Amino acid sequence: MPRRFLMAGALGALICAAAPAHTQGVFGKIKQRASDEVNRKEDDAINKVAKAVTCAITDALCIKKAHDAGAPVKVTDKNGKPVSSADSAAAISAAVAPAAASSAPGAGAWLNYDFVPGSRTIFYEDFSGDDVGDFPRRFKLEDGNLEVVNIKGQKTLRSAEGGVVFIVLPEKLPDRFTVEAVYHSPTESNPMFLYTGGNDNKFGCYFNSAFVHAEATSGTKTGADPKGFVTCRFTVDTKYVRGYIDSVRTANAPGVTIARTDTLYVQLPGGAENDPTLLASIRIAEGGKKLYDLISAKGRASTQGILFDVGSDHIRGESTPTLVEIGDMLKSHPELKLTIEGHTDNAGSAADNQALSDKRAAAVKQYLVSKYSIDATRLKSVGYGATKPVSPNTTSEGRQNNRRVELVKQP
Repeated sequence: MPRRFLMAGALGALICAAAPAHTQGVFGKIKQRASDEVNRKEDDAINKVAKAVTCAITDALCIKKAHDAGAPVKVTDKNGKPVSSADSAAAISAAVAPAAASSAPGAGAWLNYDFVPGSRTIFYEDFSGDDVGDFPRRFKLEDGNLEVVNIKGQKTLRSAEGGVVFIVLPEKLPDRFTVEAVYHSPTESNPMFLYTGGNDNKFGCYFNSAFVHAEATSGTKTGADPKGFVTCRFTVDTKYVRGYIDSVRTANAPGVTIARTDTLYVQLPGGAENDPTLLASIRIAEGGKKLYDLISAKGRASTQGILFDVGSDHIRGESTPTLVEIGDMLKSHPELKLTIEGHTDNAGSAADNQALSDKRAAAVKQYLVSKYSIDATRLKSVGYGATKPVSPNTTSEGRQNNRRVELVKQP
């Protein structure tokens, strides 16, 4: 055999013999780097837990101070026991949200507010059950790269580059439904779109206005903060679509058709790595009938339109439309006597839930007596805590439906 072929064969054998050792060294380094990164993340997680600030769920000032300082917040009940992740997220959100012009119902910014949330929750998600870094388990991905992140103790869906997700609902959307989304976007010109996939009539929000694609936006919220979160709300009926940003109605589109499918698409705009678009929560609910019609037909009516601060009996301003409806109903029907029932989900202790539901029902009664001059003898209040659920407490939707106020006609 010619010498050059022998040399080539020897060189090839040498390369083949050396390759496993060389490859093993490279993979060993990669493996070591991966191990180092895992250890670093574990150390960071341990350090964060160690530096976490513990705050009672009713101590909004403690929660806000910790949040503003960039520290993780551990939210507990009054006995120091951790609350559910959903209640923790709600407490943090309420504590750090920008204060409205007036938090009292029927006053200030809430004077002309007329959005009434749907009475039965069809879908609710605040990402509290998802792991950081994952795509949310109850959403489907259409396009883009999105993940759940933890920002100062609150989980949100993050979109730095933009994307489209969709929600498969357990049923088709009813004739009347509402959508509420807590949302932040750093871009003033690229909105969040919502649509059902059945037609081109999209609706959505900028940071200072809600709009319906087929209709010009009728207004904006003055003084809106592009750096904060806003609550984007819609009432969709067979006759109209109305849109709201926080306490301000900015869109009223009569005659717009929205297809009733079992899917809702959410198109999130892109942001930046250091200031991404964020979706904190979304609620889809069936719109309810008039309370008086329900009471006349069934002797009772349930509403989720009366909202309270987390762990408190303080009535929030968003409750204005429902309280107006109840007050007007009582004034128009002086023969009507009601028992106001407070109900909670099963998060927290039974004793705390019982006490809280008692206080909340009493607060509603007192508001109606004070604001509408209703004779106190026409109203009773009672709390039932978590003892009378209308839905299983095993789902987000069930817990939402169980946190309610019921109006029961007295004989």
